[in-house]
Amino acid sequence: MDLRNLKMSIGMALAIIAQGFGLVWYVAQLDSTVSGLDSSVAQLQEASSTVDVALLEQDVATIKGILDDQKEFDPSDLEDGISDLEDAIDELKITTALLNNELRQVLADHERIGQALSDLGQDALSENRELGGY
Repeated sequence: MDLRNLKMSIGMALAIIAQGFGLVWYVAQLDSTVSGLDSSVAQLQEASSTVDVALLEQDVATIKGILDDQKEFDPSDLEDGISDLEDAIDELKITTALLNNELRQVLADHERIGQALSDLGQDALSENRELGGY
């Protein structure tokens, strides 16, 4: 095919040239958009890594604090606490025994007073309840 003999109208040539310019413009816009998105992704990755590093540092600090607390724990403190509780229980047992003895004495006194009133001919208030069976 001989290109010298090719005849084309001016309108057709202008349309092809306009499409060429349009294609170049579209590619330039696309390149600009891709460049902008690339820089945005880079900023997001940098911010994300900064946040991740900060969170990891916070987690490490928290774990260190927990480990330090564990190092300060002394089992002998727990044994001392148990010993103190056992002493307190022993004191409560003694106090309970003393209170029971006092209660028996009070009940015996009441019974004697009631008997004395009965002997004098006075009607004492009668107790129909049993005490101490809690």
